[in-house]
Amino acid sequence: MKIEVKESGNAVSIVVVGDIEMMTIKEFKEKLFEIGQNVDKDVELDLSNVDYIDSSGVGVLISLMKLQKKKGKNFKITKVSSQVMNVLQLSSLSEVFNL
Repeated sequence: MKIEVKESGNAVSIVVVGDIEMMTIKEFKEKLFEIGQNVDKDVELDLSNVDYIDSSGVGVLISLMKLQKKKGKNFKITKVSSQVMNVLQLSSLSEVFNL
């Protein structure tokens, strides 16, 4: 898994490439929480290059969304692969993330 972070203006853009699952969740969680706790900007997440996300990955997304909301900042998933969209729809979270 590769995580690319770009800051611009009032937002931080995060692009994830690769699967988000048991073997990669530690890196994913640490990176997203580091950004959520240390950056006072909106967060935009691109999951268009993620073919698989498991429940632990979805949990990280929910936690980051809550953290951003607590800070009064936005969390937005800007792009999502069809595989990830299926997982979010099946878990009724596509509406929570406004997808």
